[in-house]
Amino acid sequence: MLLLSTTFNYVRTKVADLRTREDGVTAVEYALMVTVVVILLVGGVLALFDAVQAKFDRDAGCAATAYKGEGC
Repeated sequence: MLLLSTTFNYVRTKVADLRTREDGVTAVEYALMVTVVVILLVGGVLALFDAVQAKFDRDAGCAATAYKGEGC
């Protein structure tokens, strides 16, 4: 039981030290956050581009056939 109590106190002390330490965010962490945001933005733009491109292709085909008098 003494070993468990000693281990618990050691872990509690280490966690308390980590909480009180205020080193701030490093450049590496900022770079990782920026990388994740850029990946999400690029993925969203690509997905949105494909959807918009498909609608424009459909509407362009409809407009071309309507111009010829054939209807959509």
